[in-house]
This record gives sequence, structure tokens and C-alpha cells, in this order.
Amino acid sequence: MARPRLISDDAILDATRQALAELGPTGLTLAAVGARIGLAPPTLMQRFGSKRGLLLASAARSPLMVLRAVAEAEARNTSPLATLRDFALSSVAHIKHREELGNGLGFVQLDVADPEFRTHALAYTDAIVDSSARLLTAAQEAGELKPDVDTAALARLTLVCFNGALQVWAVTGWGSLTDFLRDQLDLLLSPYTTE
Repeated sequence: MARPRLISDDAILDATRQALAELGPTGLTLAAVGARIGLAPPTLMQRFGSKRGLLLASAARSPLMVLRAVAEAEARNTSPLATLRDFALSSVAHIKHREELGNGLGFVQLDVADPEFRTHALAYTDAIVDSSARLLTAAQEAGELKPDVDTAALARLTLVCFNGALQVWAVTGWGSLTDFLRDQLDLLLSPYTTE
């Protein structure tokens, strides 16, 4: 009979994300992840097969984390636009240092160069764009956005604003990340709102 797993895959993948923020994908080791969660590297190898397998599992979970974060933001807000802002800002609230973002951006190299990682990156992107489009359409129906706004195009532009703000802040460190991102989102959305 197999021993029960005392530490869930989600807990391991949370530790992996923390290690990625600190070390980046090239510096990350199974030992670094294991030290955060109290598991030996052979145990992680048994579960995920390799460092690559662990990174792929982390990437595969990203779209689900987007959907979870959107649902949590919806539970905290009644306004669709407030929900969109809340989702974006709460997604980055844990990032305090530019180096964390820089290490995370190292993952983009994998997304570009490796087809398996790219598949997960596209699913992550789709989750953000689809959720944004749904919230923007709800905002339009609620009278928060002008009736002629192309919400699908604005959702893609919102993704560009979000990712662009993260990259710019990683280099410049202008203020806090949440303040910087809030300002950029407000500038992006203001021409389209009815306020």
C-alpha cells in the first residue's frame, strides 16, 4: 500500500513559484524547492520526474490560478471594472522587489523556446484575456463602459498593459508595483469608461 501524500502538489507548486521568484528558472533546483516544503529532492523527482517536469506542472497550473484569482476578486466586488482592477492588482500584491519580477521574466525564455511551455503560456494568456473580456462586457452591460467599446480588443490591450507594466517596473522600480500598475490600468481604461 502506498504511503499517503502529506504534502499536496499544490503546496509544492506554491513553493516552486516562491523559489522561481527568488532564483529564476535557471537557478531553481529541486533542493531549493524541497527545502521550502520539507521534502527531499528524490521525493520531488518521484512526483514530477525532473526539474523540467516540476516547472511544467507549475506552468500548467497558471491558468487555473488566474481563474481562481478572478473568482476571488468577483467575490470582493460588485462592479465589473472594480473586479478587473482588483484581479490585476491582487495578482502582483506579493511582489515587493524588482528582482522577483526579473527572475519570473526568465520563464518567458522557456515560453518562447519550448513548445510545451508555450502551450501553457498560451493557456495562461487565454485565461487572462477571456476573463478580462467577460468582465469588460459585464462592465459595458452595467453602464460602466461606453456602449461602442470593442471589449474583446480592449481585453487584449489590457493584457498588453498588464504585461508591459510588469516589465517596465522590473527595470525602473517606479514606486510600488501595485501603484504603478493601478495608474497604467486607469490610464488605459479611462477613455472607455462612462464616469
